[in-house]
Amino acid sequence: MDPVWLLLLLPVAAASGWYAARQRQRQHKRVEPGALPAQVAYFRSLNFLLNEQHDKALDVLINALEDHEETTEIQLALGSLFRRRGEIERATQIHQSLIARTGLDPQQRALALFELANDYYKAGLLDRAENLLLEVAGVGELAEPAMRLLIQIYEQEKEWHSAIQVGQKLGAVTGEGLDSVIAHYHCELAEVQVGAGDYSSAQKHAQAALDLDRDCARATILDGRLEALAGRHGEAVRVWSRIGRQRPEMLGEVLHLVESSYRSMENPGAFRGFLEQAIQRSDDVRLVLALADQLGAIRASPEAERVLLQRLQGSVTLSGLHRLLELRASDENSDVGQDEYGMLARLTGALAAQESGYECRCCGFRGKAMHWQCPGCRSWNTTLPRHPAPTLTHGDTYTK
Repeated sequence: MDPVWLLLLLPVAAASGWYAARQRQRQHKRVEPGALPAQVAYFRSLNFLLNEQHDKALDVLINALEDHEETTEIQLALGSLFRRRGEIERATQIHQSLIARTGLDPQQRALALFELANDYYKAGLLDRAENLLLEVAGVGELAEPAMRLLIQIYEQEKEWHSAIQVGQKLGAVTGEGLDSVIAHYHCELAEVQVGAGDYSSAQKHAQAALDLDRDCARATILDGRLEALAGRHGEAVRVWSRIGRQRPEMLGEVLHLVESSYRSMENPGAFRGFLEQAIQRSDDVRLVLALADQLGAIRASPEAERVLLQRLQGSVTLSGLHRLLELRASDENSDVGQDEYGMLARLTGALAAQESGYECRCCGFRGKAMHWQCPGCRSWNTTLPRHPAPTLTHGDTYTK
């Protein structure tokens, strides 16, 4: 333990012991034989501390505190300090000894139970932590922190029904809007049902998510997937098109789904119209690249270059530049050697791969895959595609 904390706690312990001893003197007229005077404990602890024997100093301090009910708050603080240091076993022992104490005030006992639940949570004993938190979740000021920790446990255990119930109670207690988070719990349940082949139940959970948060892009994507799985590809595309109004920055997440549905309808050319409308709503470079791919597939390379150049005139992206170089490397009529363009294309492709991905707008966590819950800070709905786009300096242009 940090010696500074011991220096602060020692006088408090001595004072608490002195006060407790005076109270017993008034009640019994004398100090109980064999009791360790608080002053002796104080000086023994101080001696160990000065000799840099911090653990021994702390042991003496704890033994002195255990005999006095007036020091409950100090022992709770000590337990919390042990837990923050990673000494979960010592923290657990302190909190268990407090709970076993007879005559403990109900509020203090509830606080000790809550602290013990935190110890179990840190130790990975989630079932034990859950049982204690359920016991204190209805106790005054402890209700909110207990329910927040319960939700963390249910998220880790993927107990989404329980997470929904506690989330609703927490929202009622605090008044904060948790509908968007609870909507993701319904989406998690929908994903489970899709995996089990129960599309009807999945549809109910997706709709419940949209009822809670009508702009939930994840629920909209799920809704469209269920329509496509039912063979209603036209309806699926219509559903996915709503993302352009809800959260246009997420349009890139449905590109492959929309393209697949148009192919199933034997109308792949309509995908170009979807892309052109999507580009008007979002600056996601993936939309531009997909349109360039479409144009390249129908041997409209000049038009594909025009689309990419128009994008690059506004802002430079490595992905856009990489695709432009690929097009020119494949152009047999280019006035620059194809080998040179090919080399540049490989270089920009490698750099673009490093820059692409997703980033949490809350904690900055970066990854290559889309996470609806950030693996770093555990926040929901804060991860978005990364689109680095350094602006051109004044007067710079791109021409063929």
